[in-house]
Amino acid sequence: MPFWKNKRNLALIFGGIAILFSFYIEVVSTQNVFSGNYSDNLKVPIMIMFIASIIFFVSFVVGYSFLWQKKYKIAIPILFVSGVPAFIFIHIFSGMFMIICAVLAKSTSDSLARE
Repeated sequence: MPFWKNKRNLALIFGGIAILFSFYIEVVSTQNVFSGNYSDNLKVPIMIMFIASIIFFVSFVVGYSFLWQKKYKIAIPILFVSGVPAFIFIHIFSGMFMIICAVLAKSTSDSLARE
């Protein structure tokens, strides 16, 4: 059976894509945040959004590492809790991949529970 037909492997693939895409976005955001000449009214909100995006990105990486270790009960809540805000704070597409990863991990966990 090909590796992509396993739901856990698909979750790992989508999570990897989310991490790569989010990392690229974080690098570009870092360049923009620290090189931009923003007005005083925008500096604080932009910095808060940037810090929030870093927190959600790091939390997703932690959840992804638990998924890699097959610790589904720990991984699934972390993936969902970091994926939904990442959809808002980081980027729509990286958040979408994070949520897909979480849904596939939940599906894997449910199928293992039935066995």
